[in-house]
Amino acid sequence: MRNPGKAAWAVGLLLVLSLVWVSFAAAADDGRIPVTEEEGRRIAEAALRYTEVRPSGADGSEAGMPYRWGGRSTIDDLAALPALTGSPAAVGVDASGLVVNALREALGRDVPFVASVDGGQVRLTDATSRILYHDNVQAVEPEQARPGDLLFFGADGDITGVAVVVENRGDRIDFVVASARAGRVIRTFARIGGDYWQRAIVGVGRFLKPAPAS
Repeated sequence: MRNPGKAAWAVGLLLVLSLVWVSFAAAADDGRIPVTEEEGRRIAEAALRYTEVRPSGADGSEAGMPYRWGGRSTIDDLAALPALTGSPAAVGVDASGLVVNALREALGRDVPFVASVDGGQVRLTDATSRILYHDNVQAVEPEQARPGDLLFFGADGDITGVAVVVENRGDRIDFVVASARAGRVIRTFARIGGDYWQRAIVGVGRFLKPAPAS
């Protein structure tokens, strides 16, 4: 006999996931357009540079911008900030900080972000992983992901992080992420449909930019 509690739980989970996906997929209805393939390549290249740098005076041999919760340090900040503060610990990015910096470097410092507020939209100069997911990307099937697309992480219906896709190898997506566990920005990968993908990854999105003025 089927367990009614288990069945109800499964239906509830499916409903939550469906609602999350509808919110994710509906972000392209306000005139903004997805970035081009060339712009995506520039976004990916900007993100990859954060895996190659090291703060002045930082210990250890591993490259990669340090992870720092709430951090928005740019590569240009690496030399300046430790000198000003006396500590390399002042330098770093978190997951959304890396993505925002890569978008700014590829698309311009004034690239706008959008957030939904009280049924309307407001423009922002910065964005969290959650805001990027709900209001600033167009959903992309994982198999169609290309460099510069954004990969989103989530748990329990919440968005917990974001990364930049740098290569699509068929069933494998390579991405750059500011990893709290690694303590730095790293390049890593996930298998589409694999255990980690099923457990931690919510979806892939292509950043939406303002349409050119006619």
